[in-house]
Amino acid sequence: MTDLSRREFLEGLASAYAMAGLGCGPKGDRFAREHVCIHIFHPGEFVAAPLMEKTRPPASRAAEEDCFGIGLPELVVCTTRTSFLDMFQYFWPFSRADLAHLEQSIQVRYSKPTVNGTADIDDFVTYLRDHRSELAQGPASSAVIFTYTDFTRHWVSEAITASRQAAIQEFVLFKDPTLAPYLCTYPALQKGFKRSPP
Repeated sequence: MTDLSRREFLEGLASAYAMAGLGCGPKGDRFAREHVCIHIFHPGEFVAAPLMEKTRPPASRAAEEDCFGIGLPELVVCTTRTSFLDMFQYFWPFSRADLAHLEQSIQVRYSKPTVNGTADIDDFVTYLRDHRSELAQGPASSAVIFTYTDFTRHWVSEAITASRQAAIQEFVLFKDPTLAPYLCTYPALQKGFKRSPP
């Protein structure tokens, strides 16, 4: 897959917005409720243990129950000249302004608006394998962005393993901090909460 232009990336986001709006249907605006957390890992070094646990495959995807609509595709491979760890030193809260900064700072190489099953992960793994040398070149660092939901969590360990094998430098995970697993309690590269949670 070739690099996506900014226009192509924004067009690709349309389906994510169509499904999730600004906050995943009746659950409301996640940004306004501060229910968006960003966790950054170096996949070749340390990842919180719950992310590597295999779970039972979900039977089906219920759109309103299993999405985490913040306006990003659920699976992204990107490069950036500024590491995510430098951009986001705290894992909570993550705001709409932070999202805008993220979108302006990355070059998207590959994206899946939604992860709907094993075939999507296989396609992602193939992309990483075929583009490993390309992602490792130049001053830009490589990252995988993964949106963690009750549906996608079944494939997070495979996405992390593929990122390790491709020597991806950062694995960036978005989730609702109020839902298990509570990654905020595990050792982290980031500093923790920017301010005390409500």
